[in-house]
Amino acid sequence: MLSVFTATLKTVARDRGVFVWALAFPILLSTIFMLMFANIDEAQSFDPVPTAVVADADWDASPLAGAVESLAEPDAEGSDALLAVTAYPDEAAARRALLAGEVAGVLSVDAAGVPRLAVAPADDGVGVDQVNQTILQNVVSAYGRDRELLAGIVAADPRALADPDRVAAALEPPEGLRSVSLTREAPTETVRFYYALFGMAALFGGTIGLVAVCRVQPNLSPLGARCAVGALSRGRVLVASLAACWVIAFACLMVAFLYVRFVVGVGFGGREGLCVAGLAAAALLATALGTLVGSLPKVDYGAKTGLLTGIVCLLSLFAGLYGEPCMELADLVAREAPALAALNPARVITDMFYSLYYYDSLAPFLAKLGTLLALAAALFAASLAFVRRQRYASI
Repeated sequence: MLSVFTATLKTVARDRGVFVWALAFPILLSTIFMLMFANIDEAQSFDPVPTAVVADADWDASPLAGAVESLAEPDAEGSDALLAVTAYPDEAAARRALLAGEVAGVLSVDAAGVPRLAVAPADDGVGVDQVNQTILQNVVSAYGRDRELLAGIVAADPRALADPDRVAAALEPPEGLRSVSLTREAPTETVRFYYALFGMAALFGGTIGLVAVCRVQPNLSPLGARCAVGALSRGRVLVASLAACWVIAFACLMVAFLYVRFVVGVGFGGREGLCVAGLAAAALLATALGTLVGSLPKVDYGAKTGLLTGIVCLLSLFAGLYGEPCMELADLVAREAPALAALNPARVITDMFYSLYYYDSLAPFLAKLGTLLALAAALFAASLAFVRRQRYASI
């Protein structure tokens, strides 16, 4: 069996055609995804609000200057600055920058210490300019409320300002909301397409198993005819051949995985080791699928290849690979017919990586991994039934 395994490994590795779909396709498509989704990821990032301040004597003497300066620096948790402040010597220069579209608003303070905000007229609708203006209005409103609150405290009990902790507690907003993360990683719109790509790439690895099975069939290959009259039983030849196919399919997936992880930069929730185990199960399922199609009786090699390609493309459709409408269709099928989604290996592979990326618990991942192994066992059993029933009157 070892000699058959080694021979199959060398023979399939020399066939460049099997690597087109199993290796070159996922690398090429992931590169296309990287170029397509780059603008989407950048559009979701927050840019500090460009803000002009009139840096005169009234501004320097106002507490608002310190508050704005603190908003222009990253906080202790590493979050980005809220404002990008540019100082101007007088209000005329600041307003020229506003009219030129260089800033979203102009902050200044009058002689009485009252803050003022000037913004450009906004168009109808909701855009970046409207959001930036709203942020600046909230900053000024919050400062005005705190200023009135301190004035009321001074009027009621001037000695209260002697206790800085008491003042800080009064100015601290109530903790009515608390930010919590329900997922392991921050949700993004693009990672699911890469995971769906792995579902399709894994199933296309079934072409390797299909080629190997067809080569050991006496009616489809001279090599199969020689193996049939050899000393080694057909079952052992098939097992050794399929083991070699699994190794090659797994190697192709690993190369694609490393490319997507370190070149494209797609995250997997810091669980790359578990991803390797998932890829091994996906390669086993792909080998089983290729074995089943390759063992179909009375079908020539070209028809089997076309049938496998059609099956993979159809299953990938319901995994959501072909765009946002297909992703919505896949989600609809998963909600309305979960049994069909559970029987779709491309969808199961997609959800397996998805569960590693988002969930702290390993239970969803183990469930998907078990589903892949069960589907692989069922496909291998069906393939064995086809192979055992085949008889040849002449080879």
